[in-house]
Amino acid sequence: MQSIRPKRRLMFQLIFLMLLISLVPLIISDRNLVRINEEYLENDLLDSHTQRARQTADEVSSHLRNTLERLEIISRLLPLTQSFSDIQKYQLLFFFLEEYKDLISITLMDTQKNSIAEVIRPDMSRLHLDEREKIRDQVFEQSMQGNVSVAAPLSVPEKKTAIVTIGLPIFLDNSINGILLADLSMERIWEIVDKVSFRRSGEAYLVDRSGRLIADKDRSRVFRQENMKDVEIVGKYLAFGNTGGAISFLDKDGKEMLGAYAPLDFEGWGVVVQEPRVDAYTVVAEMKHQILVWGVITGILVCAIGVFFARRISVPIINFTKSALVIAQGNFKQKISVHAKNEIGQLAETFNYMVKQLDLYDKNMRRLFMSAISSLAAAIDERDPYTSGHSERVTEYSLAIANEMKLDLKTREILHIAALLHDIGKIGIDDSILRKPSGLSKAEYNLIKQHPEKGANIMAPIKQLQKIIPSMRHHHERYDGDGYPDGIIGEEIPLPARIIAVADTFDAMTSDRPYQIATEEEDAVELIKTWASTRFDPDVCEAFAQAFNKHKIKGMKRKKLEEEEKEYNNMSVRPNIA
Repeated sequence: MQSIRPKRRLMFQLIFLMLLISLVPLIISDRNLVRINEEYLENDLLDSHTQRARQTADEVSSHLRNTLERLEIISRLLPLTQSFSDIQKYQLLFFFLEEYKDLISITLMDTQKNSIAEVIRPDMSRLHLDEREKIRDQVFEQSMQGNVSVAAPLSVPEKKTAIVTIGLPIFLDNSINGILLADLSMERIWEIVDKVSFRRSGEAYLVDRSGRLIADKDRSRVFRQENMKDVEIVGKYLAFGNTGGAISFLDKDGKEMLGAYAPLDFEGWGVVVQEPRVDAYTVVAEMKHQILVWGVITGILVCAIGVFFARRISVPIINFTKSALVIAQGNFKQKISVHAKNEIGQLAETFNYMVKQLDLYDKNMRRLFMSAISSLAAAIDERDPYTSGHSERVTEYSLAIANEMKLDLKTREILHIAALLHDIGKIGIDDSILRKPSGLSKAEYNLIKQHPEKGANIMAPIKQLQKIIPSMRHHHERYDGDGYPDGIIGEEIPLPARIIAVADTFDAMTSDRPYQIATEEEDAVELIKTWASTRFDPDVCEAFAQAFNKHKIKGMKRKKLEEEEKEYNNMSVRPNIA
């Protein structure tokens, strides 16, 4: 970067202003301003408590949701084990118990409440509590109604822990075939609540739907299941549990407190965050003092600088702001034109250099991103030697269709990435199924059908791909609603997914597989046209056919013939040298 000579006029002006301000210090107590700031700070404290309560509730809810999702996976797998022996079922449950460390026990029961298989951690193997058996009976009965049931936590003081019993119905052929019961340890939830700490004594605790204490730093209170419903903030939560809130209140000892409550997503549990009012308002008092001192000084300083520099600085800043907004929208070609002989001019030059570097960085990152996506797609295809290059071909065909439909750039970008990644869910499919040289059984085919949903789940944590995931998930949906995984219909299916469906089908039909001979490309096109309005979007089918007729879409055989013809032509025009 070319060296830029520092401009010093603004510095001299600021020094002059600072000297001028120091000669006429004014300290004015503005009670109205202090009152406004005091109200703001009080509201800010309550907002802070509300945010902490909401964050803690979200974290606990996330942990419980993850546990339920894991148990649902087990319940969906269990119907596939009908042919397993009891030992094999026990081994399967033992595997899941070892995999999910938060679970204490897993029990598989038939509809007559008979235990088929049960695994329990060794340190909890002697857990025989009458109350636990009553809870499990209640959860069993509720689960037999077809619902997922989560019981209130049960304290186990002798084990220094608490457990939550969860029941899920196991469906087979749309009827309940059994019940899966699991005991979840509260340890992880206690850890989440324990880590909430702020200022001198701010803390959090968790209550259940009846106001009993189920998580607190003081474990003795949890083990005796202390009833908190007489505390005002807990009473508010129990009365208005569907929404959060923040109030000042008195605790059991009559101490003034500030706090907030927030409900979990289910089961009626709620988080309360609190701290003594005196601790909170120590900060408020300090802030009032700072507002009083710095508010007056800053007000005078801002007014003086605003008046003095209005004519000199406003126009360059406006120009700077307009250009910066254009750059912020992603136009890194924009240049900031500010003709000022001070630090603003220097800042503009530096900013322009930064924008140039950002433009270069943006291009490199886009290339890197697309290269990584392409490599990932190629890696997925290489798992099956018969589908090598499949994702790249589907992407090529999809973009050709998009160009024929004259789709906008944003849609084509989504389509490009979704087409490359549409089969990423096959990562979760066993090689023995993917590489099977013969036709698939019904069970194997059902496993293969899970790959769109698996792919969506794999990419779900990546925030930048949220607009891409629906097009990956729904590329096997049918236009008439008979597709999978969700059976959505017509234009409910994202347009990129509808395009990928046609491109995917064409490549599958025109590729040689162990269990099929490739269909002639012209025949495949005619078949796809007959499926318009049933399997596929008719507009997409029409665009596909036009692109094929214009030779913008070339199947593997057509490409191979063209390459052989090109090679032959090159050989025929080679000069004959005697």
